[in-house]
Amino acid sequence: MGWMDRIKASLGSRKDVPPQRLDPVEVLYSMPTIAGDALQFRAPDPATADGAPKFHEDEWCQLEFWPAAALPQLQRALTEYKAFELAHRLPNGWSALHVRHLDRPVLVQAPGAVQRLADEFATLPIAAPILTTSAQALGQVVGGFAIQPSSDVLLHGLADAGGVRALGATLDGDDMQLSAVFATLHAAFGLVLVDWRQQFVLTAVEANGDFSVWQA
Repeated sequence: MGWMDRIKASLGSRKDVPPQRLDPVEVLYSMPTIAGDALQFRAPDPATADGAPKFHEDEWCQLEFWPAAALPQLQRALTEYKAFELAHRLPNGWSALHVRHLDRPVLVQAPGAVQRLADEFATLPIAAPILTTSAQALGQVVGGFAIQPSSDVLLHGLADAGGVRALGATLDGDDMQLSAVFATLHAAFGLVLVDWRQQFVLTAVEANGDFSVWQA
């Protein structure tokens, strides 16, 4: 979260607040954790910009998929993060921001990794996402991709010559759609779904259709 975003969050949406001096140590964060990926941006491609998904930079990989083999690493990271979040939680925000710097394994191997993801949902990849702050667009993510598997779920991530390196999701409405996307990706690629804000991992789909959940 950028500095201007934190100031706006601390002031709220009131229009009658007079100018005031803020002590930086008193400016709270509106969320406790963000991904620490060193993203690079470029000017949006005019040919694809209209169809590119746009969302705030803080939403990058707040929900994200990881290989099931990485579950012990995720459990350690979530346990450490939970202690941090509790220590810095205040009534109106958080006093510090937990930036997640994790070594990302390949989730789907090349060649054709992004298309193979899209094939699971009988669709095609769309333009790389454009990330924004509350004030401006940062640009289109270099090496990024996006897939719309259903009306309320957007997959986004990073891919290189080795395959898909990051795979996040944003949800806009029906969480059952996200559950269905998880079930598909778990069956096809052995992926688990991490919800950093809620501090849990969907780890498997049981024979009766229920999900196995690990909670920090």
